[in-house]
Amino acid sequence: MNVNKKNQIDPLGIYVHIPFCLKKCAYCDFSSFSCQSEDNIRDYFEALHKEIRNFARENQNSDLPMVDTVYFGGGTPSSVDAGQIEATLALLKEVFVIQDTAEITIEINPGTLTADKARRYKKAGINRASVGLQAWQDFLLKILGRIHNQADFIRTMEILKNNGFENFSVDVMVGLPGQKLVDVMETLEALMAFSPTHLSSYSLILEPDTPMANWVEAGQLDLPDEDEEREMHWAVDGFLKQQGFEHYEISSYCRPGCESRHNVKYWELEPYLGFGLGAHGFFQGRRYGNTNELRQYCERLNAGKSPAVFEPVMAPDEMMSEWMFLGLRKLSGIRDADFITRFGESFFVRYGEVINSLIADGLLAWDGSVLKLTDRGQDFGNRVFMAFV
Repeated sequence: MNVNKKNQIDPLGIYVHIPFCLKKCAYCDFSSFSCQSEDNIRDYFEALHKEIRNFARENQNSDLPMVDTVYFGGGTPSSVDAGQIEATLALLKEVFVIQDTAEITIEINPGTLTADKARRYKKAGINRASVGLQAWQDFLLKILGRIHNQADFIRTMEILKNNGFENFSVDVMVGLPGQKLVDVMETLEALMAFSPTHLSSYSLILEPDTPMANWVEAGQLDLPDEDEEREMHWAVDGFLKQQGFEHYEISSYCRPGCESRHNVKYWELEPYLGFGLGAHGFFQGRRYGNTNELRQYCERLNAGKSPAVFEPVMAPDEMMSEWMFLGLRKLSGIRDADFITRFGESFFVRYGEVINSLIADGLLAWDGSVLKLTDRGQDFGNRVFMAFV
């Protein structure tokens, strides 16, 4: 079977991981570290820049696509000196061709942004911010182990507005210990005063061995039950749609035209590069992931070695599977015509029995050209996605 090579000509996305935080949150299991010394931060960025230059050197004879999205994630990118972000973005512009209209995002946690940082981000070319609020109520922020309070978030939004940021996302969470529906609605209503262009609404996931998971297991914290959490989800959905937001991915809402262009690459199996500790990428049909060990990451790059583990080129069956379950995260669904263009056959040929079963269970809907999640399918998304694995 000939698999269409579309993913080799799409514009590239670039993800850059900044693993430093002022404090690690109680629910976090990302590759991040709190209270690192300036020497450690400097050493990390030196290694990061080596990784970027090494990729450019190894691919200097390749016809690399243009870059149309850059995403600085973490950790807390806004917790380090702005000069490190400026230098990293300047290096990316040096070794890649980045479109003038590229979406360039930085994650920001309230309590770490200053007016000087915001001004320098903007001047460097960053044009989108993703702000980690999580909850409006200070008592919930304290439970989560966040470093900020409500007042810090308000100051952060003022700084962004005063420095010309108009495209920004805010993260909120539902299903938190002690959280009630009234808290969720108060959070959303308060956010509307700041005119965000995008909101991400996540359910709390208890990752093993995090402090919060241990507290819940020990009976020190109580979570909302499943019905309460679904009520919160649908309340968020209804409220944001009333406010003119589009629900375009299970956890993502935006003003028309303000989707996260970078995140869409993940869901549409488009190529992206990952640089930095624990970063992942998908390039030329292969997935790879960098080591999560900070010392190993720096030592390998200083020794002229790659910090990445590469998987074999994805087999056609594997690529079709990922295209299905990632694409179904989008509320607009997936088109059979696109599957045929990419893989040379209908997804009903490959997955007809699975699809028909999920339709019969009320989890998927088919209108003759588009397959997408139903409302019930959103509630049981993992069941749908795992059916294609």
